[in-house]
Amino acid sequence: MEDIKNLIIKVKYPSYENKISKNIHSSHNITKWNIKRLLLAFTVSVSLIALVLFFTMRSSSLELEIKPSDAVTETVKTEVKDAPLVKSKIENKNIITRALLTLAIKNNEPVTELNLPLMLPANKSVPIYYFVEVADMKDRVIFHEWWLGNKLINRKKITISNNDKWRTVSHQLVAFAAKNNWTVKVVDENGQLIIEKRFDIIEQQ
Repeated sequence: MEDIKNLIIKVKYPSYENKISKNIHSSHNITKWNIKRLLLAFTVSVSLIALVLFFTMRSSSLELEIKPSDAVTETVKTEVKDAPLVKSKIENKNIITRALLTLAIKNNEPVTELNLPLMLPANKSVPIYYFVEVADMKDRVIFHEWWLGNKLINRKKITISNNDKWRTVSHQLVAFAAKNNWTVKVVDENGQLIIEKRFDIIEQQ
């Protein structure tokens, strides 16, 4: 009997120690895990606060920078308001020295200016020439455009080689028809209108 009791005591005692050591070991693990979480939470909080402060300071500095630039933009706008209209009128007067419609060109010159409206018998077509002389447009490109109503019929590209007076000519075959509201335009490489001429065709009786 004594041997049995001793055996029972020996078995229980180590198991009790094992339980205590396991508990101690697990409690240490829990403590370490909690510290990691706290450190992680602290790091995230600090990062968020730093980001908020950074963006707040940045937005305030941007507001300070925007105020003077707005003032500059307004001054530029007020300066530019009247300039384009006056400039475009002066430019057109300077660059276009002659512009007319004619029925014939001889030696790079118009024979005579066309009397408008153009009178044509039915079923007859004739070529009309648009003569335009320009100056101070070296290395520029212009286009002669022939429009019938809102439809572009013909477009001729002309490259100008020097600053002297440069004669440009384009032509279009026209006839009396239901639609006769023609417009011939000269535009620059940006599509800006330089000059235009409108004419109608009426039936000759």
